[in-house]
Amino acid sequence: MVLKKLLHGRKSKKFRTIFIEYLLIFCMTTFLLATFLVVAFQILSSNGTILPGYFSERQLFEMKDRIASSEAVTVDLIPENCRYAVFTLEGKYISGNFPGNEATQVWNFTQVKGSKIYLNYHYLSIPRKDEICIVRYTYRAQFSSSLLRRLLPYPEILFFILFGIGFLLESFFFASLFGKKLVRKMSGMQNATEKIQNQDLEFTVESSGIVEIDNVLWSLDKMKETLKTSLKKQWRMEKERRKQISALAHDIKTPLTVVRGNVDLLLKTEQTQEQEEYTAFIKDSTNQMEQYIKTLIEISKAEVGYSLRKTPVDSKCFIDSMHSQINALVTFKKLTLDFQVHNLLKYINVDYDLLQRAIMNIVSNSVDFSPENGEVIFKVEGMGDSIRFCVVDYGQGFSSDALKNATQQFYMADKSRTAKNHYGMGLFIAKSIAEQHGGILSIDNSAKTGGGKVMIELPVNWS
Repeated sequence: MVLKKLLHGRKSKKFRTIFIEYLLIFCMTTFLLATFLVVAFQILSSNGTILPGYFSERQLFEMKDRIASSEAVTVDLIPENCRYAVFTLEGKYISGNFPGNEATQVWNFTQVKGSKIYLNYHYLSIPRKDEICIVRYTYRAQFSSSLLRRLLPYPEILFFILFGIGFLLESFFFASLFGKKLVRKMSGMQNATEKIQNQDLEFTVESSGIVEIDNVLWSLDKMKETLKTSLKKQWRMEKERRKQISALAHDIKTPLTVVRGNVDLLLKTEQTQEQEEYTAFIKDSTNQMEQYIKTLIEISKAEVGYSLRKTPVDSKCFIDSMHSQINALVTFKKLTLDFQVHNLLKYINVDYDLLQRAIMNIVSNSVDFSPENGEVIFKVEGMGDSIRFCVVDYGQGFSSDALKNATQQFYMADKSRTAKNHYGMGLFIAKSIAEQHGGILSIDNSAKTGGGKVMIELPVNWS
């Protein structure tokens, strides 16, 4: 409620108010545009740049008697912006400046039909001795300059064209101005949603100055606080759960050690064949339970995060050590190893033991899913400011489901497989170690072998 009061305590306006303000300003500027054009029209009319609509008619009537009495009608007797044609009394065309056969049409609708106005033009018939002179003129404003008359439309039309262009530019300007203001006002809401989406809940909501947006911001702030409380509670519960699992796993190890010790003692005593079978079964089950406990402890460490101790590591020594371990593992499984090294960097800044564990988890996973007498490809490559480890096998590859979930805890590659055949633990731990080094782990299927392909890429100087 305090935040809501703060948001609305400032001079916030409603969308409707802002829109009306812009609309009023728009109408005012439109009126000013029209006024400016009208005033400009009047000024140009007063200084003679624009001639009034009756100007041609007045000139024509002043020249009417001269046209009627002159021996011949010539262009200099006709006002500049008029056209004329001289006919016999029978309608035969003698002379004039109408284009084409337009003179004949003029005779027909003025003398035959008796019209004086046709298609926005006015016509004046001037009787002469045995002749008739028909003059066409317009009753509209026009420019006094013949050059302007040729280049520009009539002033009235030009007025509306300029008004239309000005109106469009004005509309674009105010729409752009209104849009930018709206985007600026809504930026706070966009920033808030992005931060909440990224679970960055340490931010303060500020007023936008618009009531409707402030209401949404207030709701987002309320949601942020609720989410923050919920996440903190969830994080505490998750942390407590991990601690309990880790503690429980360590606690179970003690009685299991006792059971295993007693089983070892029993195996040294004289027993019947049936008792030996039961004792061996107990020992195998105990070993299996110890393996499960070890897995729980490893996953618990991976979830919390390993204690990273990075040091500059000699790349050649590290790779030679990995070569020996991987070769021993694949040989034991009766597989062959293709070990490739390219552009090896001299030093890498990593946690030696953790990186070794991550790589061996991936190799072990590839070995488990390799066919009998198959091959495992291990490739290490320097990439400038990073180093890449890639393990490829000739197995069946990852399923579409495994490609999405293989790095999840306890993920089973196939529901029909035994508990030993899973990706989850090894790849989950390897991914956790890679991410703690600032790198990535990616899984795919090899186009070359058709089998699984797992890659770790780490920055060499990550700090």
